Amino acid sequence: MLAGRVTAEPYVRELPSGDHLVTWRISVARPPANRRPNQPADPITCVSFRPDIEEATRGWRIGDVVQVSGALRRRFWRSSKGSTSVIEVEAASVALLESASAASTVHRAPDSSREAGSETEPSAIAARGEPGERGTPGERDSASDEQ
Repeated sequence: MLAGRVTAEPYVRELPSGDHLVTWRISVARPPANRRPNQPADPITCVSFRPDIEEATRGWRIGDVVQVSGALRRRFWRSSKGSTSVIEVEAASVALLESASAASTVHRAPDSSREAGSETEPSAIAARGEPGERGTPGERDSASDEQ
């Protein structure tokens, strides 16, 4: 099981077979003992052929905190550059743990003491950067950890 922040919104594509494949990416924070200075989190590509998971992921947005259970799968294909492969998590179940809009809610001081720039205390998950740090769009397929 993995929990992390969505870094690439789910998108669905229809394969030549007629099957639908939903793909998204999450960023999963490494435990402090396993963090490298330049890589505090791992980008994990997740996929599913299941219609119920396609439906469940439909409203996910970048920054949402989600949970994914499934199995590591390696896909191979041929391209103009030769044989290529990718390791992904094939999702068996998913859950939205926290909406990005809820995570970015700003708590303000009471009106009597409000000052400009006095926003404080973003959600605990956003403040700690857990369970996943936001990745960059270029991060892809460097996942080697099991779920």
